[in-house]
Amino acid sequence: CGALGKRATRLKSADAALAASDASMKKCLTAADLLLLGVGGVIGGGVFVLTGAAAHDHAGPAVVISYVLASLTSMITGLCYTEFAVETPVAGSAYNFVSMAFGEFAGYLCGCNLALELTIAAAAVARGWTSYVATLFHASPDALRIRIGRGAHDEERGSSASFVELDFAAAALVALVTALLAYGMKETARFNTSVTAISLLVIFFVITFGGARVEKENWTPFAPGGVEGVLAGASVVFFSFVGFDTVATCAEETRDPGRDLPIGILGSLGICATLYALMSLVITGMVPSSEIDVQAPFAVAFRDRGMPWAESLISFGAVAAITTALLSSLMGQPRVYMAMARDGLLPRWFGTVHGRLGTPVNASAFTGVSTATLALTVDIETLAQLVSIGTLVIFAGVCAGLLVRRHTPETAIHEPYELSLKSRQPALRRVALLTLACVAFAAFSSSLVARGVALGGAAAATVSFNTLPRHHQPTKGFATPFVPYVPALGVLATTQLIASLGALAWARFGVYTVLCSALYVWYGAAGIRGGWGPGSDGRLDAFRVMRESDDEGDAEGGVEMTPGGVLEGSLEESLEEYREESLEESLEGVGRDD
Repeated sequence: CGALGKRATRLKSADAALAASDASMKKCLTAADLLLLGVGGVIGGGVFVLTGAAAHDHAGPAVVISYVLASLTSMITGLCYTEFAVETPVAGSAYNFVSMAFGEFAGYLCGCNLALELTIAAAAVARGWTSYVATLFHASPDALRIRIGRGAHDEERGSSASFVELDFAAAALVALVTALLAYGMKETARFNTSVTAISLLVIFFVITFGGARVEKENWTPFAPGGVEGVLAGASVVFFSFVGFDTVATCAEETRDPGRDLPIGILGSLGICATLYALMSLVITGMVPSSEIDVQAPFAVAFRDRGMPWAESLISFGAVAAITTALLSSLMGQPRVYMAMARDGLLPRWFGTVHGRLGTPVNASAFTGVSTATLALTVDIETLAQLVSIGTLVIFAGVCAGLLVRRHTPETAIHEPYELSLKSRQPALRRVALLTLACVAFAAFSSSLVARGVALGGAAAATVSFNTLPRHHQPTKGFATPFVPYVPALGVLATTQLIASLGALAWARFGVYTVLCSALYVWYGAAGIRGGWGPGSDGRLDAFRVMRESDDEGDAEGGVEMTPGGVLEGSLEESLEEYREESLEESLEGVGRDD
């Protein structure tokens, strides 16, 4: 229906997002806290595995260049994230950023992909934690899991066996980390600092002692897979950098967002990129790339060099790194749920913040239960591989969103639908052309002429942004440099990585997007007819009215905001009238379209 379509493209106001933030969320995180949360979220157990896999299967010693390319892509995306987060320091991260640039429906899809990505990633990480703990004591990776069902005790039966591996250790770990997150953000930051320190000490051990056993001959040939091998390696190791975006979800709990968020996001990426590059040089220098053990590259390399005791030390470091990666996923997801609940896209129950603890306890509990259930019962290795496309699409959306946001008039947020859409079209058309050119560049990999034309189209679309006036210039301490070129490079780089993921990942993304879209249509249409659901209660407009009223110094109504985000005072009556008028207009629109 027309009313639903109009609301789907409605832009989210930055003022509304700021006004909707909950005062009971404690602003307790410093720059050091955010930096270590970012490092802990980025450095997961994968760094001890992905480096070897990328070097052995794709890039050889040139995997160090793969890491440089992956880190540059992450840094470009990180710059865009940082500008958005500093300008609008509220919980929700990419969900808010995309909503402000493209509208409610795009933000909703972004939030759905964040939820899927973080849930499955957290469950997969928790099960990986169990495997590493088992190997720490020289046992089988499945030693701590319980098999039930037909064939559970007969591994020789192969495909005819039907059983489930219950991972109680993984479920218990999820429960403990969830309880810590619900208890308090400052306590969580202290725990993360301690465990991240262990991970860093093990990494320094690998770099120092492994570097002393490097043989330069192993770096020849440097790039056996050529340029294609280096790019394929970059696609593999890129996901070693995923996790920095969780820092942006903590913006609402940061003491000084303008100073602390850039340090947390960009500083953590810089530290991790340096450590990853050094580790890749060590492993390819210790062992010829064709002989690297893909499953446990560093542990096996040290064992073969006469240091078998290092195997347990490296496993211990991996356990610590996985713990902080799990904490990062479980920390980000409840804050996305909370932001969506504030906008009416989820039940308000998800937006509840505990008055004393200052954390989103309901959303944290739901996240913990859903993640623990998956970690307990499901082997999610395949699903974990499929969620990567959602992550990359979100990154591309944030980069493109920055271009749209910079060139969208502020009046487009509050104008009537037709005028708003007209004022947004110049920036949206250019982003569409840029995206199509980037997709074509990735699709025609076998034709240099076609790729050249596509790259020229992307360059032309990027330069054309300079002909548009800039309406949103950052004013709170951080601005992405060289706009529109840096965000456009982010779109190009993430598009190339998306194209490398294969048909199965695309199929998953397509099916999931259709299901989420159907849910939005049902939920939104029912909300319009029943006076509930996304945006039907006028809460975003209420926040805008409240902010404008405050700016004008009008204190006649004695308006107050309760911890749950409910307005009290005489303004509530005027808002109720506004809500009724909006509902009548929406119903009239529904009747006309039907």
